[in-house]
Amino acid sequence: MSALIILFLSIVALLFLVQQLLKNSPEGQFLKSIRDLLLIILTLSISIGVFYVGFRLMRYLL
Repeated sequence: MSALIILFLSIVALLFLVQQLLKNSPEGQFLKSIRDLLLIILTLSISIGVFYVGFRLMRYLL
C-alpha cells in the first residue's frame, strides 16, 4: 500500500514540475525538443511504474 502512495505522490510532483517547465519555458526550438523528449520519458516511466505496482498487487493478492 505504501508503494501506491509513493507512486501517487511522485506522479503529482512530476506533473507539477512539468507544468512549471511548460509555463516558464522560452520559445527556443532546441528547448522545445528537449521538453518533448522529457515528456515522453516521463510518460513512459509513469506507465512502467503503474504496471509494476499493478503486477506487484496482483502477485500479492493471488
